[in-house]
Amino acid sequence: MDGGERVAEFRLVALLGEGGMGRVHLARTASGRLAAVKTVHEHLAAEPQFRERFRRETLAARAVAGPFTAAVLDADPDAVRPWLATEFCAGPTLAEAADALGPLGAGPPAALGAALAEALASIHRAGLVHRDLKPSNVVLTRGGPKVLDFGIARRAADETLTATGEVIGSPGFIAPELLTADVEPSPAADVFALAALLARLTTGRAPFGSGPAHQVLYRTVRGEADLDGAPTPQWRAFLASCLAADPAARPTVAEVLRWCSERFPAEGAWWEREPAAGLIRRHEERVAALVEAMPTTGLPRPATPTAGPSRPAPPTTEAPRTAEAARPATPTAEATRPAEAPPTAEATPQTATRTATAPQAPLPYDGLPRRGPARRRLLAFGGAVLVAGAGVAGATLLGLTEKDDPTGPAAAPPPKTRRPRGRLLWTRATGEPGHTAAVLRHASALLVADAAAVTALDAATGAVRWRYPARQVTAVEPRGDLVFVLRSGLLFTPELIALDSRTGNRRWKAVPVRPIRAAGSTAPDGQSGYLAVDGALAVLVSYASDASQWAKRSLGDRPWRAYGFDSRTGKALWFHEGTRAAVTGVHAAGGRLAVALAPPTRSGAPAEKPLFVLRTSGAGPEPEPEIPGGGPYPQAHPGSRGTRYYATGGRIVALDLATRRSAWRRTLDGAPAVTPTAAGGLVHAATPGRVEALDARSGRTRWSRTDVGRLSGGDGDGPSPVAAGVLYATGPEPGPGAKAGEGAVWGVHALDAVRGRPLWSAPVEATGPISAAAGDGLLHVYAGGTVQTFTGPDAS
Repeated sequence: MDGGERVAEFRLVALLGEGGMGRVHLARTASGRLAAVKTVHEHLAAEPQFRERFRRETLAARAVAGPFTAAVLDADPDAVRPWLATEFCAGPTLAEAADALGPLGAGPPAALGAALAEALASIHRAGLVHRDLKPSNVVLTRGGPKVLDFGIARRAADETLTATGEVIGSPGFIAPELLTADVEPSPAADVFALAALLARLTTGRAPFGSGPAHQVLYRTVRGEADLDGAPTPQWRAFLASCLAADPAARPTVAEVLRWCSERFPAEGAWWEREPAAGLIRRHEERVAALVEAMPTTGLPRPATPTAGPSRPAPPTTEAPRTAEAARPATPTAEATRPAEAPPTAEATPQTATRTATAPQAPLPYDGLPRRGPARRRLLAFGGAVLVAGAGVAGATLLGLTEKDDPTGPAAAPPPKTRRPRGRLLWTRATGEPGHTAAVLRHASALLVADAAAVTALDAATGAVRWRYPARQVTAVEPRGDLVFVLRSGLLFTPELIALDSRTGNRRWKAVPVRPIRAAGSTAPDGQSGYLAVDGALAVLVSYASDASQWAKRSLGDRPWRAYGFDSRTGKALWFHEGTRAAVTGVHAAGGRLAVALAPPTRSGAPAEKPLFVLRTSGAGPEPEPEIPGGGPYPQAHPGSRGTRYYATGGRIVALDLATRRSAWRRTLDGAPAVTPTAAGGLVHAATPGRVEALDARSGRTRWSRTDVGRLSGGDGDGPSPVAAGVLYATGPEPGPGAKAGEGAVWGVHALDAVRGRPLWSAPVEATGPISAAAGDGLLHVYAGGTVQTFTGPDAS
């Protein structure tokens, strides 16, 4: 590997990523240790004020030492191109772990809180305040969490180089005193951020909500933290004290460390056990495979030499600072899955051209062997992570090509991708800006259920066919000439409404009313509900939600109940009362009603998720044997037939519904959504930064793309729409180096569902979350209260 470019003792191996501040290179020391070397863009290095900021960042990072902070190996802020070298930390960010694993119980956050409090203590001992602690700035490694990014850390007593009144931090994690008063950041601000981080991981949502930054900041200053769903009342009280508006009322870092340490789980740290340990292990194996594929002779020419003249770097768009955008998402198979066939040029359209033009370069990551070197070999290299801890936003792994070879001629930039542009057919404002909506196709109509009404539009023209005013709609189910609408919420018990699909006129309305002589509890029904339809039977299931501590206190010991109605007339047919349990899903088919339950458990106890089955085809409802552990798969019961595909915690499962046996299992990076049924022999899985097609029989990857990501179907939580052999996705504008991910949405893309080849693309005007539905060659996108409908360029 002689002859490559160097930064001091670090030999640059590959360009990992680039942001607005500089570039991050994978590098190696003389001893073979891997490191991340950040070099500053030339135009920024020429600015004295920025160079001083970089010097401050370097001093801040080098002053911190501790087991839970990323170590600085070396730096030179006075070089022609200032640079900073840090260790790599193998593992996902906490943001990625939260997406993949879901909310934590009572034990894991204690271990995590103790480790992060210790990290903050080491930062504060150096006279610094981090000021931007958040899930994406913490990497979860086998040795525990590692706090990254001291780029904005500063000494509490120093004069800053920021403008007067400038606020540095991230909405949802920045302390309110930094927003409302001209005060110096103190360690109490980091305590606030730590509590917001723990609240996000334990409840599954940010304590001050989501949405536009100004709204989150307003709630931070004026509102009260939403801690519903905290693992225990003690955790809720502790987090509330750390999130107090008055910094003097918050506990100190030492008190946080003591409180969390006293609750450290007896079974050990959360990251040492599955499934977190498996998530870390998969990251390690990907990095080990990357190292294994590095060239053994010659080195790529770095884009930013440390001295001498150089061509200006081409303009780039700063990538989003998320772990999902910062790493290649490559699936790892379960041991029971058949071995994958190697990708072909046709199966991997994103990499075929690059591989063909650069035969001497290492294969793109999708072409690496699935079984890389063991983790012990990775650790011998010194460890590596695909998220740099040096403060450069959005480090994106890039494959090496001919132009990176210092011995060969510089390659001409690849031609811009020419992709047919889809046509915007019509737009229609249907809802309130800023709200989400469920959209679905029914015959030639598009149904839109937003915060105020259920609206039927003509799918081809956008004309309003009918509008039924209804708030708190939680489910819409069209069947034949009826559209069933379920309303439920905290203000009233659920109600089921049947509308005429042609006119929107109400056919009938039903509410939970138990028969006078029915045995069972006298407690009222819960305010949450589910809807299921099976031919002539419509079922309403009511239950008391366990979504928050407030709900538990206010709703009490209420059982779940099921009410059967004649789907044509609304006549009450039968009633069944269950036990005290939350309901997570229902399904009706083949004369059975399956109810997925989540019974209450003691804090720390394993959650039981049975599937209750009720035979409904006889004279009255008759319970059948309960299916232990069947709650996550409510469609898998004796009345169902066929195969259905589920995504849970990053795992795709192909399940035979009648036998409840899995045909295959796959583990994919991130938290993908998957199409529930196969089309053309394929199922499609998608995350914000990746779309791939899996063989419906074996689970093998047929094709995969990273320039497009998930376009949520239905209510915004469903899989990407697939219709008539076309899969619809979202992502950045087509072009060289286009990478999908959070924040990289330019528009929508239509792909050949079988081959993954792009068909057309179109920009979308969207200021928030979008949901979509497809049919008859049309794609309907709901965003910000407006429906936009697209069609292909050749469609009439």
